[in-house]
Amino acid sequence: MPVVRSIDQRQFGVARIWVDDADPVELPLESLLEHNLQMGQQLDYDRWNTIQFEGRSRIAVQRALGFLAKRQRTVKALRAHLSADFTEEESAHAINRITELGYADDRSWAKAYLTRQRSHGRSRSMLTRELRAEGISTEDLEIVLASHDDRSAAVEAVRKRSAALTKLDADVRKRRLYAYLQRRGFDPEMISYAISIVNDQN
Repeated sequence: MPVVRSIDQRQFGVARIWVDDADPVELPLESLLEHNLQMGQQLDYDRWNTIQFEGRSRIAVQRALGFLAKRQRTVKALRAHLSADFTEEESAHAINRITELGYADDRSWAKAYLTRQRSHGRSRSMLTRELRAEGISTEDLEIVLASHDDRSAAVEAVRKRSAALTKLDADVRKRRLYAYLQRRGFDPEMISYAISIVNDQN
């Protein structure tokens, strides 16, 4: 049976525990109190595994909250952050708990992403690629992009970009605008439409 060989209380409510000859495990002090862990104590394997999982999961939740305190994050980013120090099961438990509490919300994150200045004047296809890369689900994508209008976005992009190209020859300016909108994911028909609309208004 596993035997607790040493307990070293550390800062921030965490203790380092050595069991048998295995590497030390960091657990919250609450785990020590709840399970009355003491040096020399014998534990059966199932109990020790349970204590480790519960304690490590608690620490993972605290680590996740600290990560989210700085700014809103996606579940994908949160999982990547936790994976450096926690097992997949510990991370999953923490993420589930954080999600239940409402601290991690991919749909809310995606909505905020679309309000950022850098997201303006981009096509639906480009925004979809960017949000998918951040781990946003298809369901959430459909909801947050439901009101996105490629025509308005393309016209906005042309207007914004045109301001920096006013000194160029008309043909050169048109080619630059066309390439710019292509990079932002608009199809040829939408690009021609947006350029013509802005030209007609000027």
